[in-house]
Amino acid sequence: MAEDSRGSGQIGPDGTPHPITDSTPKKPKHEFPKSQVGKLWDAFGNPEEPVNLMPGGTYNSAGGKPKEVTVMDAVKSLSISEFTSFYKAPCARDSLLLGIGTGFGVGSLRVVLGGIKTLWAASNWAVGSFALVSILTHQYCQRQRVKEMDGMKEAVQLMRELKSKKQKEQAEAKRKQEEEARLIEERKRKSWTNLSNYKFW
Repeated sequence: MAEDSRGSGQIGPDGTPHPITDSTPKKPKHEFPKSQVGKLWDAFGNPEEPVNLMPGGTYNSAGGKPKEVTVMDAVKSLSISEFTSFYKAPCARDSLLLGIGTGFGVGSLRVVLGGIKTLWAASNWAVGSFALVSILTHQYCQRQRVKEMDGMKEAVQLMRELKSKKQKEQAEAKRKQEEEARLIEERKRKSWTNLSNYKFW
């Protein structure tokens, strides 16, 4: 038998049943990767939106100077999730892995060459080489990312210029076609072979 659907709703104050509506938007089960255009829009903004005319380092003089940021404000802005997912930051994973490998190699080589007596010095060498290699590779990776972003900005600018150039060329070609069609129509209208030019009365 079919189930009674009257009990699936809520009873209102007037005694009539109201269906339950779920107003919360449903999240997708998986996050889908963004396209190249979506990544460019995230990095440089939507080209249709107007750009900010104020430079980044200025402040509105009508409202006064902005509040100074203190160390406590910076500490309060940090969260535990940032500490547990720091390796997801750009360039962090590769630089940490390379630093760990280099530190392990330098420390173990120092122990092998100096013996157990140099264990403390070997651990210092391992930590120092880990820190040095991690910092250097992270800085190199960040510099490469800045170069890549500059290249992407230049590519976006060139695409915009190419698009505007194509639009101008299309508008010019359309104007020429319309002008040619108008001239052909005018010649045809004034031609002596056109029978509509002659009136017989």
